Amino acid sequence: MSLSVRDVAVRLNVSEKTVYKWLKNGLIPASRIGKSWIITEESVKGLIEPTVTVAPVAASRYSPGAVMPVAADPSVVTVASLEQNQEAGYLTKFTNVLTGAVSHGVQGILGPRGSDPATSATIATALENAYDEVILQGIGLREFFGDRGHTAILKQMAAEDRAVQIRAILVNPVSEFARARAVAEDGAQFEDEDRFKAGPLYNDSWRSLNVIAAMKKDAESRDHFGIDVRFVDHWPSVYLVMTSESTFIETYHFGKPNAAVDGSSIDGLVPMFQFDSSSSYAAILRQHFDYIWSGANPHVKTYSLADIADAMQVDV
Repeated sequence: MSLSVRDVAVRLNVSEKTVYKWLKNGLIPASRIGKSWIITEESVKGLIEPTVTVAPVAASRYSPGAVMPVAADPSVVTVASLEQNQEAGYLTKFTNVLTGAVSHGVQGILGPRGSDPATSATIATALENAYDEVILQGIGLREFFGDRGHTAILKQMAAEDRAVQIRAILVNPVSEFARARAVAEDGAQFEDEDRFKAGPLYNDSWRSLNVIAAMKKDAESRDHFGIDVRFVDHWPSVYLVMTSESTFIETYHFGKPNAAVDGSSIDGLVPMFQFDSSSSYAAILRQHFDYIWSGANPHVKTYSLADIADAMQVDV
């Protein structure tokens, strides 16, 4: 008697999708004609009621009262063994992911910083425990040089005169790259220079510049704490926060959720990766940062705080 896939699914108490998968992998004995599977009653019965075979015992080794060894027929596949194979496959994939992550220095995969408070809290903890150097790279880094976010932690470092040197790379707020972000987030009307300078992103940059200038002035009176910021005509590939222990990475993009009504794009919308700062990947990111910081590439112009302050009429 031939059974349908639905019949088999009911008898084995699994979904039809699972039955098709087992058929494709040859775990259920069956033949195929065109797009139809021919599954016999006997093959399904063999899965439900597996048979066992008695292993032959050499006469010279047999003694009365000995327990006869019983071995399962390796040609018979049971539902339990199918499930075990499936679970083993999941375990293998899970182990491979963990092994690869650990070998590359991954410490965690965090939620989007724009919507997951736990991500901001994890970065805050890393900053609070930071020593030697903190490296920052982003477009505007408003959460570090604004009126909220991690700004208070940097100010506390300065107040404690902690032995930490902060280096940050930001996008030149009067560059074409900054204008591109304004257009992406707030609309094509910000192609106009006057509208751009009256827009939210430009004004956020102006406020951040004042905070940076105040921090730098405060650092001049400290013995250990220091801060230096540079601005570049360059679109950073990633948002980067690096301490001596942990490196946080978020990719930049021009994508945004289809349901977004606030124009949000570019940052804070995707998962953030946390790496060990001693990993090879973190070392490459540091080399990238140092290369941009150095201004060695003639096509990536680098500006000092004084340069940008003069362009935006901020007193430093």
